[in-house]
Amino acid sequence: MTAFAFDVALAPEPADRRRPDAGPAYGEALALLEASGALAMRVDMQGRILEATEATAELLVYPREYLLRTSILDIIALESRERVAMLLTCCAQDQTMRRERVRVAGGIGGPNWLDLRVSYHRDADDAPSLLLFGQDITHWVESERDLTERAFLDPLTGVGNRAYIGKRIEEYTSGRRAGQPFAVALMDLDGFKNVNDSLGHEFGDALLKEVGTRLQDTVRTRQSVARLGGDEFVLMLDDMESEADAIRILERVIHVCRQPFLLGGCQVRITTSIGLAFSNGSAQSESQWLRRADLAMYEAKALGKNRYCIYSPELDRRLDEQFQIEQSMFEAVQNGEFLLHYQPIVWPGSGEVCAVEALMRWEHAGRDIRPDVFIPVAEKNGLIKHLGAWALRCACAQLAAWDALGIHVGHMSVNVSAVQFLHPGFFDSVRNAIQESGIGADRLLLEITESALMTDPKAAEELLLSLRALGIRFAVDDFGTGYSSLSYLRRFPLSALKVDRSFVADMVDSPHARTIVSAVLSLARELGLVAIAEGVETDAQNKLLAAQGCNLVQGWRFARAVAAADFESAVTDGRFVVGEGEVFAPRVS
Repeated sequence: MTAFAFDVALAPEPADRRRPDAGPAYGEALALLEASGALAMRVDMQGRILEATEATAELLVYPREYLLRTSILDIIALESRERVAMLLTCCAQDQTMRRERVRVAGGIGGPNWLDLRVSYHRDADDAPSLLLFGQDITHWVESERDLTERAFLDPLTGVGNRAYIGKRIEEYTSGRRAGQPFAVALMDLDGFKNVNDSLGHEFGDALLKEVGTRLQDTVRTRQSVARLGGDEFVLMLDDMESEADAIRILERVIHVCRQPFLLGGCQVRITTSIGLAFSNGSAQSESQWLRRADLAMYEAKALGKNRYCIYSPELDRRLDEQFQIEQSMFEAVQNGEFLLHYQPIVWPGSGEVCAVEALMRWEHAGRDIRPDVFIPVAEKNGLIKHLGAWALRCACAQLAAWDALGIHVGHMSVNVSAVQFLHPGFFDSVRNAIQESGIGADRLLLEITESALMTDPKAAEELLLSLRALGIRFAVDDFGTGYSSLSYLRRFPLSALKVDRSFVADMVDSPHARTIVSAVLSLARELGLVAIAEGVETDAQNKLLAAQGCNLVQGWRFARAVAAADFESAVTDGRFVVGEGEVFAPRVS
C-alpha cells in the first residue's frame, strides 16, 4: 500500500462529520490493512487490545488469542513504552491522530521497529476507542543507523572522524554531560611524511591503521579515538579524576607509538607530539577545543617532539602577539620602520674599535620590538629574505659612508638567518650589496649559525665557496650551542668563531664555563680562526678572555649597539677610538 493510500485509510473523520454507521468504514480499513500485512488493531483508552487482524499476529509473531488478552504496551520495548502511553493519552484527549517511531518486543523473527499511527474512533454505539496502524520499518531504521555510524567513522582506520569527536565534545559542552570534566588531546606523528616519501602511501596508510588500533587498545572504553585527517588523531578523555590521570594516558600513548611498526618486512619507528587541553567549565565549541589542543601540540613539537604539552592561556597570548607582529610587519617594511644599529667589536687589551656588527632593530608605535620576537616571525612568513637583503645593502653602504668620512672600520659583521641563507637568491643579494656599495668584499663578515650550515652541508659548502671566491669572510655564530661534530670547521671556508654569550656570562663563576671558553679559544688558534667573544659585560670577563688569548670582544662592557649617527659622534668625541691593523690572520692549512 502506498503511503498516500495508507494515510487515507487511517485518517479519522472530523468530529462534526462522524456518522453512527462509522463501523463499516473501519471494517473496510481493516480489510485493506489485512491484505497489506501491516499492523492493525483497536484498543481501549487504557491500551488493552480489543481487536487485531491475523496479519498483525503474523507480523508480531504472536498468537492472535494472546494479543486479545494483553495490552499494546506489553508488546512495546521498554524504552518506548512511556512515549506510546503518552501517545494514547494525548490522542484520547484531543482526538487528533498521532505518529511515532517505536521499538517493539515482538516474537522471535518479528520486527524491531514500527512506524505507529494512532487515531481516535467511535463505533456505531458511540463507544470511544483508539485505532492503531503500523508498518515494519526495521530495515529502514537499521540502514539509517548504519549510515549514521559510517558518517562518524574514518574509512581508513575505522576510528571516529572529526564529526564524531565534535559530537562527543558537544555532549560535554551543551549536551547530556554538560559541566562534566573532560580533556581533548590532539596528536601528530613526527616524521610521518618521511614514511610516505620513502616507502610510499600504501605503507603510510598501513601505519595509520596500526596507530588507530594501538590507540584504541591503549585508551580502552572510557575514551574516544578519532582521526582528523592526515596523521592527526584526537583522543577524547573523559571521567578523569585529575590532570595526572590524563597525563598517564598520554605517556602510555607516547610509549606505544615508539614501539616498532612492521611495514613491508621492515621495522619502522616513529614518535608523536601531543597537545592536551583540559575543560574549565566554559562552554567552548568543538573548534575552540581542538584549536587549544593544536596550539599545545605545536608547542610540544617546538620543544623537541616525542612529548606532550598542556595548553595554557600563555600560548594564546603568544600567538596573538605573533599575529599582531606579523600584520604590522608588512606595513613596517613599506613605512621604513626597520633600521640598523651598530655594536663595536674591540681588541680586549686596548678597547680600540676594529669592526662593528650590524644589528636589526624595529621601532613600531613608539616601542622597540626585540629581534628575538620579530625575526622568527619574519622567517615564518618569508619576509626575512627581503629584510636580510635590505640589511646587507644598508650595512655595506654604511661602511662605505664611514670610509668617506675618514672613519675606517676594519670590517662589518652581518647576521644571516638560516632561512635567508638557504634561499636561492642569497648569493645574488650578497654580491649586489658589495657591488652597489663599492667596498672590498673581504671587509664583509657574514655570521651564520651552526644549524644553518648543517641543514644541508653539501649545499652550504658550495654556497660558501662561491661567496668566498668573491672575497667574503664567514664566522660561525653562537659557537658551541649547536652541533657536536666539528668536522665542518675544516670542511667550510671559515674565518672566525663567535663564542656564545651564555659561556661568557658564566665563565667568572663557573670552572666548567671557563674550560669550555678556553677549549674554544684553543680550537680557534689551532685552526687559524679569529675568536670573537660576545656578551662581554664586566671587566672580569674581559680580563679572563684577554688572558686566554681571545682575539676580539664585544658587549655592553664597551658599548651597546647604537645608531650610525651616534657611532660617528662617539668617534668624533673620542669615546670610540677606531684602531688600525689586520684582524684576520692567515688561515693555518
